[in-house]
Amino acid sequence: MFMIPKFSKAVATAGRRFAAPAAFARCFSQITYGPSQAFVTKPAPTFKAPAVVDNDITTVNLEDYKGKYVVLFFYPKDFTFVCPTEIIAFSDRVEEFRKINTELIACSCDTVESHLAWIKTPRKKGGLGNMKIPIIGDNTKEIASKYGVLHNELGIALRGLFIINPQGVIENITMNNFPVGRSVDETLRLVQAFQFVAEHGEVCPANWKPGEKTINTKGDNSLEYFGSGATESKEDEHLMGDDVVQVRDEKHFKELLNGSKQLVVDFYAPWCGKCKMIAPFYNKMAAENKNVVFASVDTTDEKLEKFAADYGVKHIPSFHFYKNGKEAAAEITGYKKQLIAKQVKDLFN
Repeated sequence: MFMIPKFSKAVATAGRRFAAPAAFARCFSQITYGPSQAFVTKPAPTFKAPAVVDNDITTVNLEDYKGKYVVLFFYPKDFTFVCPTEIIAFSDRVEEFRKINTELIACSCDTVESHLAWIKTPRKKGGLGNMKIPIIGDNTKEIASKYGVLHNELGIALRGLFIINPQGVIENITMNNFPVGRSVDETLRLVQAFQFVAEHGEVCPANWKPGEKTINTKGDNSLEYFGSGATESKEDEHLMGDDVVQVRDEKHFKELLNGSKQLVVDFYAPWCGKCKMIAPFYNKMAAENKNVVFASVDTTDEKLEKFAADYGVKHIPSFHFYKNGKEAAAEITGYKKQLIAKQVKDLFN
């Protein structure tokens, strides 16, 4: 327990007249740390610190890792709950990282003696067991402070993770609050992505994994990626049913127009929320009215974009009604199921 020392009346009286001694002031001064020095695209703050490596207490110097990728991850405290799951998960898969020229380093504000005791504790009792990665003891909190992960009130590190490239520059920073651990798979994926960019000069889209398509950013080359449909998903589909004819081009539309005595056309766009909302209703209408051809036109399709504009489509969804090759009623736009149903009934039944 920390006790406030007792002073004589004379000392107390003197204290009212004179400034407190420097030693006394130091006892009660708050320790402060500098601002973070860690930024993406900037050199990683260097350090040389005690660490446990292969069950021995030694020194780890970040400068010694130049020429390799480094994943430096901080955790709050030894002998806790989420922390061992993270450290063990990274340690057990360290060879996957080393195969791609990447080293892992763990760090907390505990002492190396605490680390060593934790390592020697069996995993079944909450310990780490055999460790294949260095664990730094940053008990001065200098490294945690430089990397901006130190929780000043608690004096322990947040779950910060840094990917550092072979030139010593930070490529990625992630930061978790205390209760949630990090993903080894995602960390590995990020390292692989940064390595691919460094080697090939192309950029990696969302959720990219090795072997998947990347984007060439020179000139119009990126259109090759987007044109391949890589950014499309089932969420982008209009979800037209089997009874709805998807118009392929203007020629196909004219064939439908001339070959069908009764035709309803839905002009839509995959990004349109109302278009998606009304799609099930449109499918149902098509299934229940076999004497009418129900078709759909994707207004974002290059082959149909100008054609849709020529037909006066300005708002979507836009429903057009044709009889004997000619437009038989005014268009209906928006999410108006009752109006559409009434129009079909009045015109075609």
